[in-house]
Amino acid sequence: MLASSSVSKAFTRPMSFLAALALPAVLATPGVAGQPAKADKPKVAFVLVDKAKRLEYLANATIWSDPGNLTPAALRAGSPLHDGSGVEAALNGTPFPCTFAEPGKTLGGASKKFSCTTKAGKTIRVKFTEASKAGNREVFATVAASRLMWALGFTSHPVYPIALQCLDCPEDPMSGDGPRATRTYVATYEPRWTDPALVDHADRDQGWRWAELDSAIDTALSGELQARQRKYFDALTLAGVLLQHGDRKPEQQRLSCLGPLQDDAGSIRQMDDNPVFVETPGATACPSPAVSVQDLGATFGGAGSASKGSTAKMNLHEWAEKPVFLKSAPGGACHGYLTVSMAAGEGSLPNPRIGEAGRLFLLDRLRRLTDAHLTAIFDAARVNLLPQDGDAEGAGVAAWVAAFKAKVRQIEERTCAP
Repeated sequence: MLASSSVSKAFTRPMSFLAALALPAVLATPGVAGQPAKADKPKVAFVLVDKAKRLEYLANATIWSDPGNLTPAALRAGSPLHDGSGVEAALNGTPFPCTFAEPGKTLGGASKKFSCTTKAGKTIRVKFTEASKAGNREVFATVAASRLMWALGFTSHPVYPIALQCLDCPEDPMSGDGPRATRTYVATYEPRWTDPALVDHADRDQGWRWAELDSAIDTALSGELQARQRKYFDALTLAGVLLQHGDRKPEQQRLSCLGPLQDDAGSIRQMDDNPVFVETPGATACPSPAVSVQDLGATFGGAGSASKGSTAKMNLHEWAEKPVFLKSAPGGACHGYLTVSMAAGEGSLPNPRIGEAGRLFLLDRLRRLTDAHLTAIFDAARVNLLPQDGDAEGAGVAAWVAAFKAKVRQIEERTCAP
């Protein structure tokens, strides 16, 4: 059961809007990223709820769950992938052939990407980099950050490293221009999310702001539940500081439903040719809301107001130079050292406050990671392929492990106010 919210209101969407939606017959069954939804029901694009109910879902959402005893081998391999794309056959480093389909400029976003069609007949989206200092460092950062978050127990989008053979590939896959040939790239594959987002307006990418979740925990909860959510949120916030995750626009975070939607709590309607579940006011359609961080490309560097690709993404020198905490504040309050991007906007919690319970919880999770676990994470990220230019920027696995352990020591040595 979700905790009751003091700000509950009736659903406020205009009746003309709802009346325009056609009502299909059945409800979708959400799945897990990287795994298919059940074939007997259509996939819901998102779940539309009223503003107060969304905040209630947000406050009560799962922030942390026990990942179990992940071995170094599991972290190196990544979470099991069974989405019918065929990519799973190449997760051991085998070159993966994929025929060019669409240029990256048609897919949105600025990072280097394109779509291609696999031998299994699936068209997938991949991010890639060339072997140059100006390459796309996201393909290294997203793997390392998503594996670390998985090991810590926080939900993020699983990312899989692949050695991509782009067949019939233009010279510039972003624009689609240039002569065609077979080209090889260091690349990543991110399966589509299959769990529907919980939103209060018709935008599946609404996401959530860090200050919004912070406030929801304070205002909508009380007692032991509030203390637990505060501990987990502060631990997640500190993990973001450790990663230097400053590119935190709302769409980079996701509020979604991990379990089956309750059929009698609303109805499916068509919106822009997509099935959307509209929750009935006062009902609870999702028994298991969860928050996740779904884009960790600008991490393991030095976060800044512009999130520069060369410094904010997988740059060892910049990352190692950033302290975890600001200097002590009066009363022993701890604030993480984090500059957020200008694009993130208000509510992105620069230099966030960290409570002692959250610090201790994250520290316990970090201490469970042995050198073998950390080596597996940075091996999976292929940091040995990072561009070298004479400094420590592209140093190998051992240097990244040492820098990580130095940051953990900073967390160990600090005591924070409650």
